Amino acid sequence: MADRSKPTKRGNSKPNVKKRGSTYTYYLYVTDADGKRRQHSKGGFKTQKQAEDARIAAMNAKATGTYVKAEKISVRDFLVDEWLPSRLPPALESSTWHSYEQKIRLQVIPHIGNIPLQQLSPVDLNKLYRHLLDAGRRPPQTTRRRSPEVYERAVELRAEGLTYEQTAESLRAEFEAESKLNKNSVASLIRRGPPAVVDHDAVSGLSPRTVRYVHTILRAALKDALRWNRTVRNVADAATPPSAASAKSTRPKVWTADQLRAFFDHAADSRYLPAWIFLATSGCRRGEGLGLKWSDIDLDAGTAVISRQVTVVDHEVIVKDVPKTKLGHLIRLDGGTVAMLRRLRSEQAEEKLRIGPGYVDQGFVFCKWDGQPYHPERFSREFERNREYFDRDHPDDHLPPITLHGLRHTWATLALTAGIDIKVVSERLNHSSTTITREIYTHVTPPMQSDAAEKVAGLIRGN
Repeated sequence: MADRSKPTKRGNSKPNVKKRGSTYTYYLYVTDADGKRRQHSKGGFKTQKQAEDARIAAMNAKATGTYVKAEKISVRDFLVDEWLPSRLPPALESSTWHSYEQKIRLQVIPHIGNIPLQQLSPVDLNKLYRHLLDAGRRPPQTTRRRSPEVYERAVELRAEGLTYEQTAESLRAEFEAESKLNKNSVASLIRRGPPAVVDHDAVSGLSPRTVRYVHTILRAALKDALRWNRTVRNVADAATPPSAASAKSTRPKVWTADQLRAFFDHAADSRYLPAWIFLATSGCRRGEGLGLKWSDIDLDAGTAVISRQVTVVDHEVIVKDVPKTKLGHLIRLDGGTVAMLRRLRSEQAEEKLRIGPGYVDQGFVFCKWDGQPYHPERFSREFERNREYFDRDHPDDHLPPITLHGLRHTWATLALTAGIDIKVVSERLNHSSTTITREIYTHVTPPMQSDAAEKVAGLIRGN
């Protein structure tokens, strides 16, 4: 009689688990999206039982439609080769896509890019966020600044009576790296003063707001990885990014009305002054002000329609519709701003005649000498430089450091301090609700409770 205590082997059967070297590998067949039946495998298990348990789990996942093929694709390859291309416009706004690409390239890939996507863990993400908070900011670059030696030599040559042109010629001869130096750059170099010494070994962290933004990008990417059956879960859901409270913007830095006037008086000769005045008196964002065209302005009615913005995408200046209001946002202008715009239009017409065919008339209110729109980032840098020039010329009365966006915050703060209704201010700023306005300007908005505290306390006391 045959011994039935041992399993019999069929001639054509193949084992579902094999030992390969010192570890075990399981095998199963899966019908792919193209309808073809293919063998999948996964190895590295220490025991045969672990491999068999994993095979059974994979079979159950296959039956429920949640099976994920074991792959060695890295985080970098998934993000760069698969996810980012899937989010190209029109899936995302061009500026948003480039922002995602930059954050992934600079803050994500250098730290977790080589980790296999299916092995990425919440702990890996938490370590990434901690590193970005502690030392995520790259050391400042000084490629645009002249060396201290060039500055000192320029000052010496000017003290000897040489003109800016002669000084530039001498510097080009003495310093091989300064072959493109001209009289204008020499004048700018001396005007800015000694270049600041930068410690290239110094590191600093990114803000909680920026790190949380990195987390948002990764969470969206890993959500798609889960949806595309590339991973079994979205590990970003279990990670711990900076809290929403810590990522909130700090109190906006603003100037007083006196400080604003002092700055404008000091920058009276700057070509950018009319644009800075407009931003300060309108409360517009930088891109909205630079995108303004004469066709948007009714000087007789004293109104302007904010309907487009100038921005930078991948180092290129582009003009696009304002995303929050495709139909335009109408604002009223004060008499002084209207008068300033009338003078600017007259000066611009004269400039257009002087330049002739070289003028590219695109109808921009604030533009370069040839009619082209200002580069937003250079526009901001000029504001910061002029603030530095003010501080240099007023050593005992420095202006608090603010960004160009601080002009918008200054308008809102002055308006609320003057008692203008928060609904009016919110509409002027084109916020989607007064809640946003109140959250940003909590330090100057009147409390919603009004005199409720006194009234209720009076009832308690019997007053």
